[in-house]
Amino acid sequence: MIRVNRHRLTNIKTRLLPAVVRLIVGCVLIATGGCKFSSEELEFRRAEEATEKRDYEKALGHYAALVDRYVETPLAVRAAREAARILHYVQKRPKEAIRFYKHVVLYASDAEERTDAQRKIAEIFLTETMDYTQAIAEYSRLLELNPSPEQELAYRLAIARSYFYLSKFYQAQVETENILRGNYDKKLLFEALLLKANIFLASKKLDEAVALLKELMAEYPERSKEENIGFVLAVTYEDKKDFKSAIETLEAMKETYPGKDFIEQRIKILRERQSHLPGARGWRK
Repeated sequence: MIRVNRHRLTNIKTRLLPAVVRLIVGCVLIATGGCKFSSEELEFRRAEEATEKRDYEKALGHYAALVDRYVETPLAVRAAREAARILHYVQKRPKEAIRFYKHVVLYASDAEERTDAQRKIAEIFLTETMDYTQAIAEYSRLLELNPSPEQELAYRLAIARSYFYLSKFYQAQVETENILRGNYDKKLLFEALLLKANIFLASKKLDEAVALLKELMAEYPERSKEENIGFVLAVTYEDKKDFKSAIETLEAMKETYPGKDFIEQRIKILRERQSHLPGARGWRK
């Protein structure tokens, strides 16, 4: 029969108790940390499953919870990226996507990803919500991110266009002039010159517009055909009551213009208007 020394057993229990407590506390801490990590992953998994089932509202709820709760973690950034994608491209709710794009800008570790998100924010304000004042601010932020020359030109042109759409023609012209003075490839300047011509047209500076439209046709013949610059020039001459020049312009482009019948009809109308000018004796063949 084995006899147990109760006093000795009590001493052993006393010595083991702190170690057991530490072990239990450690396990609790590990478990707590593990639960936090797994709950984040579980939230993301639920969002992905809802996305696969096209239950986008449910998916957005899970993604938003991740973004709000975990903020700076890589998984929260992924959640913001996915939420932005769904809102922007799937549900066509670009204004609501901005919140999540901004989260990517603030917390993504990859610089290219941050820049891409900022670019999407700027494009939404310019082309989808038509908030041109905010578009100017967002494109100005892009200019601070060391863009390539081509990107810089695109951002500056977007800023100039935004001023134009706001009917701030003087500031739009200033921005356009800055672009044209920049060290950019000449092939890339067509859009800037065309915008400048539109600024002149909107400001009723018709002589300046005529000169610039003719320059575009001479310097960029193919692009001018694609953009129907010849027709714009003819209309500008018509606004100036210079019907002779308008007719000559249309005659020159008639053979290459896809709507030849339309051009001939315009020429006929212009000749009729020309015949009614003060002092005119009428048009004769």
